[in-house]
Amino acid sequence: MSEAEREREGRLLSALRERFGIEGAPAGLELLTSAKRARLVTREALEFLDVAAVAGVYVARETPFGIHLSIEGAALLGPLAEKNVVEIPEDLVDAWMSGSDIEIGGLPGVEPGPVILRCGEVYLGSGLYDGRRIRNMVSRARRSEPEQEFMDYALRREKEERGEEA
Repeated sequence: MSEAEREREGRLLSALRERFGIEGAPAGLELLTSAKRARLVTREALEFLDVAAVAGVYVARETPFGIHLSIEGAALLGPLAEKNVVEIPEDLVDAWMSGSDIEIGGLPGVEPGPVILRCGEVYLGSGLYDGRRIRNMVSRARRSEPEQEFMDYALRREKEERGEEA
């Protein structure tokens, strides 16, 4: 790993620690950085790959207003977060996943800036909280159509995984 790569990785880990209280990558995974993006990859995959920039799952990028987590990044790193995680009610999930901002009042303990959104055990990505609303950061390509019911699908899948009837 070059000095520049170590510096980028350190800067990203520092941002994750300061903003979300995340101390490092989940067990068994390594954080790789390239330019302003970060990916999580298994240690085993690193042993076999020459081009680490294409390995793993894209999880985060640096932006002018702070660190932005992808939906996968929120799902993998969100359970490790100790602060700036916003629980939203189920009735707002479909609007969020279709690209709408969420009007929400003051959130105690949540600082303005990037936040991780979740509904129960489902992590929905990250947004930018300004003290009164959360600006949607879900990329246009990942947004659901307004008539799609994302939460019903996610909750049904969770129940099936637990062996319950959907």
